[in-house]
Amino acid sequence: MKILLVSWSILPYNGGSSIIVENLSKNFSKDELLVLGSRKLVQDQMTREKDTPNFKYFFSELYFLGRGYRYFIWFRKWRFQPLINKIKSIIKEEKIDYVIAVYPNPFYCHAACIAAKAMKIPFSSYFHNTYTENMAITDPKAEQIQQEVFDASEYVFVMSKGMQKYYEGKYGETKFRPLVHTFNNFPDQKLLSGIPGENKDHYKLVAIGNFNESNLDATIRFAKAIRNNAKYSLSLYTHVPKVLLRKRGLDTDLIEYKGFVKPDDVHKVLQDYDICVLTHGFTGGYGEVEYKTIFPTRTIPLLLSGKPIIAHSPKGSFLNDFIQEHQCAELIDTPDTESILLGLEKIGSDENYQRKLVAASAETAKQFYGPNVVRELKDILANKTNKNEANL
Repeated sequence: MKILLVSWSILPYNGGSSIIVENLSKNFSKDELLVLGSRKLVQDQMTREKDTPNFKYFFSELYFLGRGYRYFIWFRKWRFQPLINKIKSIIKEEKIDYVIAVYPNPFYCHAACIAAKAMKIPFSSYFHNTYTENMAITDPKAEQIQQEVFDASEYVFVMSKGMQKYYEGKYGETKFRPLVHTFNNFPDQKLLSGIPGENKDHYKLVAIGNFNESNLDATIRFAKAIRNNAKYSLSLYTHVPKVLLRKRGLDTDLIEYKGFVKPDDVHKVLQDYDICVLTHGFTGGYGEVEYKTIFPTRTIPLLLSGKPIIAHSPKGSFLNDFIQEHQCAELIDTPDTESILLGLEKIGSDENYQRKLVAASAETAKQFYGPNVVRELKDILANKTNKNEANL
């Protein structure tokens, strides 16, 4: 079986979905998978290992000074039919047997759905986030697009058991399957810098990833909680420009802004810090369901860091359920600064607790190991394909 994976976001475009697609693809051979994604008019070149799947790019993005996705919707609409034609030609030329389309971008997901139906080959979708349930989505055709994609999908893969549970309850379908984030290499234990130890005069905290409506309120609250406490400092590694963080409401004077770090360098960077910070939105522009079901991409490198994690995340979210089940982080689930400081003090004052958190994190991370996740995915698709062939 040869799969075409269609995703608007692929490297070198920065973002969680790009990393998810990249890590997933590394567990396939060239003969098993081909990836199609978006590109801008001018973008950095991307070099990949020889034995990994090929990536093809389709020009669909216009930006001004690196921003402005929302302002060029007209251009994307103009490129929609050419994208469908591109996907159909790839299916034919590459002898594609199966198409999987990634959301969070309806443009590429919908185009892949239409192309697969036209070429009469099996199709599944992969939702990294909710779509119509997200209050930030204003497209009047959103429900129509989602229904078309759901109806065409043999499976709707989702990022977590939380999303699966929510979708099954709402839509009464059994086609939803978790396809979790992945990583492909366990860190060398000899290169871990170790736990911080008890009662240090100063603890260096670190947070990584995209800071937007999915986690901004929690990040802002965390930064404010430690602003007058010389015992703690917080560094942020993110591709979001400093000026945009300010515009989004984060006082950048309260943090050390470190800018973008390449995915391959994240683990090394984390070794320079004492405690990892994982923030997850309580409120914001996405809506209750989105905050309940989001599972942050950055969770996995934090689990692998060999450092204790403090998570600031709302009650009722799947992330909280996950942390409570695996006991892999000190969880602060109330929106007040005093609880944050108490959580930090709990970690800093007890070396045994630090070791316990790190050991639980390392064990928890194993469920995201790429080869195992992809082996299960291949089995799911193979079983479905075999059943379809038997019914012909």
